[in-house]
Amino acid sequence: MSLPEKEVFLITENDVCSKLFQSAIDTQTNLIILMHHNTPVLFNKAFQTFTGMPNVKMFLREFGSLLNRFVPHDAYFHAGKAENQDNWTESFLNLPETDRVVSMINYRAEPYAFAVTLDQPVEEYTIVSFTDISQDLIKRIMIENDVSIDKESGAFNKDYFIHTSKSFQNAAEFNKKAIGITMIELMSSDSEAHIYLHDFTSSIKCNIRQSDMLVRWDKKIFLLAYLVESPENAMKFSRKLLSVMSEEPFENLKTISMRLGTSVQIDQEEIEEIITRAESALRQSSDTSKTTLL
Repeated sequence: MSLPEKEVFLITENDVCSKLFQSAIDTQTNLIILMHHNTPVLFNKAFQTFTGMPNVKMFLREFGSLLNRFVPHDAYFHAGKAENQDNWTESFLNLPETDRVVSMINYRAEPYAFAVTLDQPVEEYTIVSFTDISQDLIKRIMIENDVSIDKESGAFNKDYFIHTSKSFQNAAEFNKKAIGITMIELMSSDSEAHIYLHDFTSSIKCNIRQSDMLVRWDKKIFLLAYLVESPENAMKFSRKLLSVMSEEPFENLKTISMRLGTSVQIDQEEIEEIITRAESALRQSSDTSKTTLL
């Protein structure tokens, strides 16, 4: 590929501008590629790690166009949906923003889904950013098929979580965070307590992020899975949940309370091990005034 001399500064490895741009995109967790006329000329460390390609030259030799990396599936944008594959970005930008989604396979042959944004700050150059939405997309597909929700409580069901737990673990690794698991038990001597399950889960959902997963684990036990920076942050997060029982409609119900048990991933620990420790922490939590961390 040959470039006009005036544009060489953008892709010259030893140039200050190129180094500054490379440094800036290397700080991002999104996969980022700089393209000239739809040909990759730079990518960041996140993309390098995802593909296992050490540099652009190796990537072009192995795959050619970036378009060749997109999995040919009807649910995503791919080469077959581009009117002109040499100018696929034009077809892509004609899509509604909600449909600008692709699937790519990483170096370990694991599939991911990405929301893609294209920015063209300089004529003939395009910055492509891939945001990992694998977990959210799986949620959306399962919700649309009405197979993920426990109807009595409104939380995700246990089978759904087990089915998607691997992608949750991949998301933690990709974002360089740990998985936090908080087990939540709704305690009551009232035989009618089950009528409050929807209110209970709704109150919890008001205190968590969209990417967090609230799962009905047992009759009155819920599992909350989330990504966290540290065990300290996990404890702060769990303590915040204790405030749920002071909210309506629970504030005047003395027969209903809850207790929590929390655990945080250690190194590359499997999610099953984290859950086992969280269940043990729940058993050791004797009252509602504290949450136990193991």
